[in-house]
Amino acid sequence: MEITVKMTAEEFLEFVAWGKDRDYYKSRLEKELEKRGLLAKKTCWAIDEDPKKTGKVKIIDQDHAAELLEMAKDYLT
Repeated sequence: MEITVKMTAEEFLEFVAWGKDRDYYKSRLEKELEKRGLLAKKTCWAIDEDPKKTGKVKIIDQDHAAELLEMAKDYLT
């Protein structure tokens, strides 16, 4: 079964633009998800549950905590 789609030149240009936009936003989304994943990993490396205080956390790695803080500041600006 063959499907034939007829579109005007304007519709074709809109379709091409849509494809470019889709690729652009897919790339942006992937980069954003990578950043969030790295923030999550660094959080796990930097803090842990405090066994002495229920519901509290403590910094277990100062270097990762400092990197995490810097990343968070950059992310929010």
